[in-house]
Amino acid sequence: MDGTGRRIAIFGGTFDPFHNGHLRMAVEVMEGLSLPELFLIPSARPPHKPSRPMAAAEDRLAMASAAVAEIEGISVLDLELRREGPSYSLLTVREVSDGNPGADILFLIGADAFAEIATWHRYRDLLAACDFLMLPRPGIAPEASFPPEIRIEPEGDRCYNLPGCSCRLPGGRRLLCPALPVLDISSRSIREKVRRGRSIRGLVPPGVERYIEDHGLYRGEERG
Repeated sequence: MDGTGRRIAIFGGTFDPFHNGHLRMAVEVMEGLSLPELFLIPSARPPHKPSRPMAAAEDRLAMASAAVAEIEGISVLDLELRREGPSYSLLTVREVSDGNPGADILFLIGADAFAEIATWHRYRDLLAACDFLMLPRPGIAPEASFPPEIRIEPEGDRCYNLPGCSCRLPGGRRLLCPALPVLDISSRSIREKVRRGRSIRGLVPPGVERYIEDHGLYRGEERG
C-alpha cells in the first residue's frame, strides 16, 4: 500500500503490562497530530532492560492487543517477536517503513529512554531514520532528557496541534516535545499490586486486567 504523504506513529516498549498511562499517551498523540495510524510494538528481547524476569513476549503482545481491540487507528505489531536476536529499534523502524512505502514514521519514546539513546544500537542511524516524539516525565523539562552526546537545536514553541516545542536532530530529523497530560502509573507498581493481591482496576484497560487474572501473571515474587 502506498503511504505517500501519510504519517504513522510507532510506540514500542516492553509493556509489562500495557497500562492506562501508555494508552492515554497513544490517544493524545493520535488526536493531537491527527494521525491515521499508531502501531504498538511490544519488544521481544529488549537490549536495554535489566535482567529481571518478564512476562513472556506472547503474553505482553496479547495484553497490548486486548487493550486496544476496540480503539480505531491503534493496532499491535508482532514484528519484534518474529525477528531473531535483540529487539533493535533501528531494524523495527526500517521494517515498518518498508511495509508502508512513502509514509513518514514518527517514533514515540519515553523521556527516560531518550536520555540514554546514545547507548542504543547504531543510534546515529536511528536518529536519521525517522522523526521522534518524546513522551514527557511529570514536572521535568524536556531539555533535561537531552543526551549531552547529541546536538539538539530548538526550533521554537510549536508542536503541530499540541502544546510544546520542536527541535532539530543531527541530520535534519525533528524531535517533538509535546506537553501531554501524564498519568502517574508504572508497570512495576502494577506488577507489585498483583503480587500482593491488590486490585489494579483503573490502572490497566479491562481486557488487560482480565488477561492477567486468567493467565495468573505477576503472582510470583517481583525481583529487580
